[in-house]
Amino acid sequence: MKITTAFAATAAFAALGLISAPAALADPEGDFLSVVGNGGITWPSDKTQQVIDTGRAVCQDWDNGASFEQEVSDLTSVTDWSDYQAGYFIGAATGAFCPEYEAKVS
Repeated sequence: MKITTAFAATAAFAALGLISAPAALADPEGDFLSVVGNGGITWPSDKTQQVIDTGRAVCQDWDNGASFEQEVSDLTSVTDWSDYQAGYFIGAATGAFCPEYEAKVS
């Protein structure tokens, strides 16, 4: 699925706001889940670990050279999320688990 520049910019803007949160999180997984949930992304309770694992996989993708657009496309191809929701999720994951990659979502 190809995302438009406008959607990518909107999603990146949403993600950037999340990265501005305090970098030193006492409970990165709990904070990540709270931020994602507060962003309107829901999941069945038995899939919580999968959501965390997917968030951590964003960092692995950054390590492997993925672009923001690739990440959004990957998430929207396996979920029913909008580009905006995917960007929000990516921003939350980056902020919680690998803030050193914040430039990838700006």
